[in-house]
Order: sequence, then structure tokens, then C-alpha cells
Amino acid sequence: MITVSFHKDYLEDLYEGKTKKYKEFKSNPQLVKQYVKTVNILKSLTRIEQLYQFKNLNYEKKEGDLKGKSAVWVNKQFRIIFQETSSEGNSGIIDILELEELSKHYQ
Repeated sequence: MITVSFHKDYLEDLYEGKTKKYKEFKSNPQLVKQYVKTVNILKSLTRIEQLYQFKNLNYEKKEGDLKGKSAVWVNKQFRIIFQETSSEGNSGIIDILELEELSKHYQ
């Protein structure tokens, strides 16, 4: 089973519905709803390869400045950047996804 962790407090707050102190997200409840839905999909995975079944997430391994990271789309504007981590002795099997950022594409 894959464990999802939150690298930044705002990511966990958004997931838990605590949007009051985040102006950008408070005014965009649809984005927060889509973010929660996407995180729930990530939490439901048993293997990272299952992300390829969700075509609308556009799962991709990043290159360039984000090399070593992966991303899935929340909507047409925002994506979740995350780090995949294997537990010791389980090379090739991803156990933890650490969510690092909810960002606008091309920013």
C-alpha cells in the first residue's frame, strides 16, 4: 500500500478542508475539491503504475529542474508535484509519495 505524506503544511490543510488562511484556495472551492479527489486517488493506489489507468491525471516523471520528481494534474491549470520513495530492500516498488507542491503549470 502506498503512503501519501505532505511536505508542506498548506497541502495537508487543503486536504483537510482548512482553506481559511489561504486566499488563493479559499476563493476556488472547485480546485480544492479536485485536489482532494486527486489525493484520494493517490492514497488508493497499491502500485504507482496504476496511475497510468487514470488518463485525466497525466502522470509523468519530470525532467530538467524537476528531475527526480513526478506530477499529476489536478485540473487544466494546477498539478501536484511529488517525490516517489522506495523502502529499503524494495527497489522498484514505491511505498511513499511525498506531496511537495500544488502549482500552476509553467510557473
